[in-house]
Amino acid sequence: MAGDGDSRVYREAIRAFADVAAALLETRERDELLRLVGRRLCELVGTPRCSVYLRDDATGLYRGQVGYADHDIDALVKRLTCGTEADGFTREIVETQAPVVIENAATDPRPVKSTVREWHIVSMMGVPMVLRGEVIGIVFLDAEDKAQKFTPLDRALASAFAELAAVAISQGKLYADLRESLDTVARQNQVLRRVSAVDDKLTGLILDGRNLREIAQAVTDLTHKPCAIHDADHRRLTWASPDSQDGPMRPRLLDADMLARPEIADALAALTPKKAAVVGPFPTAGLPYRFLVAPVTVRDDQWATLVLMEHGARLSGFDMLMSRRTATVIALELSAERRAANAEWNARASLAGELIRGNSDIAQLESRAQFVGMDLDQPHVLCLIGSRAQDDASVPDAHTAGDAFRAAAPHAGVIAAGVAEGVVVILEAPADVPALNGVEAVKDLVSAVSRELDPNGRLIAGLSTICRSPGDYVRAYGQARQVVQCLDTFHRAGSVDVLAADDLGAGRMFLANADADEAERFVEETLGGLLGDSVASDLLLTLSSFFDHGRSIRWSAVDLGVHENTVRYRLSRIEELTGLAVSGDSDAQLSAQLALLVLRLQGRLPRRDTPVARPPELPA
Repeated sequence: MAGDGDSRVYREAIRAFADVAAALLETRERDELLRLVGRRLCELVGTPRCSVYLRDDATGLYRGQVGYADHDIDALVKRLTCGTEADGFTREIVETQAPVVIENAATDPRPVKSTVREWHIVSMMGVPMVLRGEVIGIVFLDAEDKAQKFTPLDRALASAFAELAAVAISQGKLYADLRESLDTVARQNQVLRRVSAVDDKLTGLILDGRNLREIAQAVTDLTHKPCAIHDADHRRLTWASPDSQDGPMRPRLLDADMLARPEIADALAALTPKKAAVVGPFPTAGLPYRFLVAPVTVRDDQWATLVLMEHGARLSGFDMLMSRRTATVIALELSAERRAANAEWNARASLAGELIRGNSDIAQLESRAQFVGMDLDQPHVLCLIGSRAQDDASVPDAHTAGDAFRAAAPHAGVIAAGVAEGVVVILEAPADVPALNGVEAVKDLVSAVSRELDPNGRLIAGLSTICRSPGDYVRAYGQARQVVQCLDTFHRAGSVDVLAADDLGAGRMFLANADADEAERFVEETLGGLLGDSVASDLLLTLSSFFDHGRSIRWSAVDLGVHENTVRYRLSRIEELTGLAVSGDSDAQLSAQLALLVLRLQGRLPRRDTPVARPPELPA
């Protein structure tokens, strides 16, 4: 059993973890989070100075980010770089991915001597910040002009906090990426609005019965580049050229004499079918320009080819979009039936994509939602369907998943879209029940449809909390991703396959980035006394009910159908077996709740015969 000193340190560590967890929830700036981690780490280890370095992906070196001491050292730390060839200390930390201690920096050959002298370092510890198997940063702890002893407990605490700092960096990068995505979407929307105006003009030409020559001329007028249209056998049907001092410029890429040249034939043969692409230039063939080649396809048959020649200005993203739109317009009348069939589906998938990535134009989102029959004012739940990394399950495409949910719940207002992790499905939740009950109803639907999509039970699904406005879906997507990561990380025989963010609470933010083996050890150390065969499952069930009901003995007794004294007796037995004062100590309660979350993910909690009975005074 740990001594009083160790117990105090453990309690301080848990409180420090709680401080950093609260900071993560407040989405502070990265430097502020790292400085908080450094301060709390110095307090726990008893070291007066701490500095944090982050890896520069371009050079592989580690650059100073923040520092903590009795005075401001940020500016000094930011000037420093470690990980150079002469820095054996940093190299050992990166290679071992474990804390490294130097007891006498003056005689130890590993650190850079100039830094040791400048910072008056006597002894120090370097701790790697490891994220998904990579050292993304390093924390250095030392005392100026003073020797420091680092115990095994100090090393363990420092390592744990360094990993927490890595999570903070990852979260900060996620927010930065989201902001960048918003900027990209805004730029793309501007281009799409311009292309939409072009669409209107080109479609008007078709509806007015204009011919291909007039379409080619319209493309040239809009792009200021020469354009040609060829049939499936590469015969030139028409072409157009902008006014130029050099006279008319006819794109010759698909002329017979050019196609006979091996370099041109090979370049065209390497193109992906049905996709627009850029080829060239071919100076030896007398074509010193690049060409944008856009196939016109109808029902998988290539009916024609549109060629746009780079002249006067470089080919741009707008030219690429313009060529694709023009190819679509050329095939419009022949593909009307196919376009009509896909129109509603594409609109739904596009709406789902904009909701989860964020779109500040709420009016536009609401208009598009109304078009596909989705009422954004109604409660919805976002579901992310994927598979575990070790399984060979094939995640269904968005079309298949959407059809399955619409068949199972015709009135649920389903929209679906493919994402990197699998398929996102947005489902309408019951509006006339408490939020948690609504999520449970959606969870039952997701479980049923997942079994239908894969009878072998290899699919996993994470659900968000209730979404009630367009701005909620970015957060909901993040929640669902965290739940899926937890389901994947803590997989074992009997594990659950479908969980909601509410099932895991704030603990999912830590568990989503946790190591499964470390979490297993944490459970054994925390609740190991309740996991033996000789211990009744009633104790675990009582502990879970106690937390589910806001630590209320009264409502736990109602939920379990036992007397209040029975609940008190079981809680006292839990405290005897675990050493955790779960009745009144907040640190012990936090540890127990995190351990219960892991057991829940692993499917090791006793099964309940009836749903959790929620008291009326507790929030639903």
